[in-house]
Amino acid sequence: MRTPAMISAAPAVLGTDRLEALAGFYAANLTLNPRFTKASRWARRVLAGPDHEAWLLAWLPGQGTELHDHGGVARPAAAAVAVVSGRLTEYTVTPGDFPGLRRQPLEAGDVTAVDDRTVHAMRNDSPEPAVSLHVYSPGLEAMRTYLLDETGLAPSRIKRAGEDW
Repeated sequence: MRTPAMISAAPAVLGTDRLEALAGFYAANLTLNPRFTKASRWARRVLAGPDHEAWLLAWLPGQGTELHDHGGVARPAAAAVAVVSGRLTEYTVTPGDFPGLRRQPLEAGDVTAVDDRTVHAMRNDSPEPAVSLHVYSPGLEAMRTYLLDETGLAPSRIKRAGEDW
């Protein structure tokens, strides 16, 4: 017979206000220097706890993500992003009969959050390198990528944390 102590509880999911506060705090207190690579953006998990984790990312001009969510149906994650240096652009899918993209420029010091169902992309559209700090709750297990065209949004593939990025 399983006792309550043997049953693992699902990790708590932090609200967007808390995620934004953590992203801003971690970004302001970074001790790790990011690396820039020409092949793709650089990503490193810098903190993991029971209810959230943080990743540091470095982006050269032109580098970005595909349209993606944060884990899909099994264990989706909400997220907050703090721009540490440089500039990034967030592209968020706007739902509807004819889905589109909303563009949001982000400068150093800006913090933004997405819920666990948002499909978005991040890109360094500027001529200078950029660094960002991402906090996920619960910890990020996977991202589903998507294609968007005139027919709508279609799932593309699943990327596993630490394996595919």
